[in-house]
Amino acid sequence: MEPIKLSCSLREGRGKGPNRRLRMDEQLPAVVYGHGLDNSVAVTLNPRELAKGLENPKGYNTLFALDVNGKTVQGLIRQVQRKPSTRQIQHVDVVVPDPDNAMVADVPVTTSGRAVGVLSGGKLIQNFRTVKVACRPADIPAVVDIDVTNLNHNQSVMASGLPLPEGVKPVFDHDYVVVKVLGPHGSEAPQK
Repeated sequence: MEPIKLSCSLREGRGKGPNRRLRMDEQLPAVVYGHGLDNSVAVTLNPRELAKGLENPKGYNTLFALDVNGKTVQGLIRQVQRKPSTRQIQHVDVVVPDPDNAMVADVPVTTSGRAVGVLSGGKLIQNFRTVKVACRPADIPAVVDIDVTNLNHNQSVMASGLPLPEGVKPVFDHDYVVVKVLGPHGSEAPQK
């Protein structure tokens, strides 16, 4: 997926007063920092463009293309500050990752299909809604979809067995269960 173009301009003032004036003019204060930039750069963004860009399936893992000081950089939204009463975005931090090195990202997990174990009275348990993966910024998947159709009672999908695209690896200290089908209540565990 190509980076989404996000227009930005340098901002002069920093602090509460200048940022409030920017928001009154329907601009969003932001800071860009990371790979290839000597110092952090204070910029203003168009809040509508940012909100529209974050609506795509990748959400906060979306790569944005910004023109900073005449140099086009690709960045990810890292921190979002919102107004508590309205949830309106007040400030964002944009990090510029190294495009050639792997980074860690949280990716949502979904399940598809109807498990065999559920059809015979079991219950599907999804222990994690997100998983950490390591990959290049451009290769971050929008979602990890697990087909649970063949799962029977007391069978599970571990983090090491996730169906991930090439170049994407799960990150974990100890392998863990992501999705499991429990047997019907009151049934005995299968004999070994």
